[in-house]
Amino acid sequence: MKPRILLDFALIASISLATGCTTKTTTPELAWQSYLEFEQGLEKEGLDLDFEPYFTASAYADIAEADADDLPYVKEMLAYPWYFEETFSHSEKPMPNGSCLTINGRTDHGDIGSLSIEFLERNGLKMNEANLLFVDSMDELPSQAQCPDESRL
Repeated sequence: MKPRILLDFALIASISLATGCTTKTTTPELAWQSYLEFEQGLEKEGLDLDFEPYFTASAYADIAEADADDLPYVKEMLAYPWYFEETFSHSEKPMPNGSCLTINGRTDHGDIGSLSIEFLERNGLKMNEANLLFVDSMDELPSQAQCPDESRL
């Protein structure tokens, strides 16, 4: 009798493990999708793109307050999908009121960096704050998503 109980337990455990592996769900990368939508808009329209749909009101304030001479410069500085020429990895984590996205990559000047972006839920995810951190080597890049305040040294 005892061997049968062990066999039944082993069978149940195997079924449970197999079922657990096949029913694993993944969360959608909503912040990454918001990033890609902004990137696609920039590819189509360049700095003529209206940034307001992609930014929270506080993040958009710099653009709204810029005079005509400064506006192209301000928009270029806030066009975060253009920061990296090459992207190595990205990760995100959900937050109570949105999500944080971290992108690791290399600039067109060869600098290695990590961009951490906070997205808040405002009728869709909108960029609220960002921090770009340059590092000396790829070993120093974060392996998990960080919010901007977590990425500041």
